[in-house]
Amino acid sequence: MERAPEAVDKLGLVPLTEIIPVPDLLFGGAMLVVMGVIHASGTNLIGTHFSRRAKALTAHPVRWQIELLLGYAIFLLLGLHLLEIVVWAVGLHFSGLVPNWRLAGLFAANNYTALGSGTVLPVGWGMLTPIIAISGLFTFGWTGSVLVNMVGRYNELRELSAAVR
Repeated sequence: MERAPEAVDKLGLVPLTEIIPVPDLLFGGAMLVVMGVIHASGTNLIGTHFSRRAKALTAHPVRWQIELLLGYAIFLLLGLHLLEIVVWAVGLHFSGLVPNWRLAGLFAANNYTALGSGTVLPVGWGMLTPIIAISGLFTFGWTGSVLVNMVGRYNELRELSAAVR
């Protein structure tokens, strides 16, 4: 008669601590929250600036200024995502998980955009890669919703500009 632990091994069951990588989840989860706070603050600042400038343009809508406003907002949103990649790189480097800045930045950028970049993390930290991708997916989706509102306002301003001519 077989012993219970051997039967468990034959079924492919492993201890829960091997399935759920606690260090990855703690570090990655904390960084994910930091990304959420950075993104909330950044999109709020960018959205407020866009709304204020759009309101000012309502009085005297000039086509090139409307185009420039949307382009500037998109540029600022790009900068926000680049900042978040840098924050991931800082976390990866200062935690000692990635040995140099260039590799940390490349790894963070590739995973934040959900492209993937292979394995540079020490053995046992593999769950951190999808957490970085999840943070990028969350923030890209959030940026998309912000852009929908901005493009709607942009289209209103363009129509107003065409009516003034």
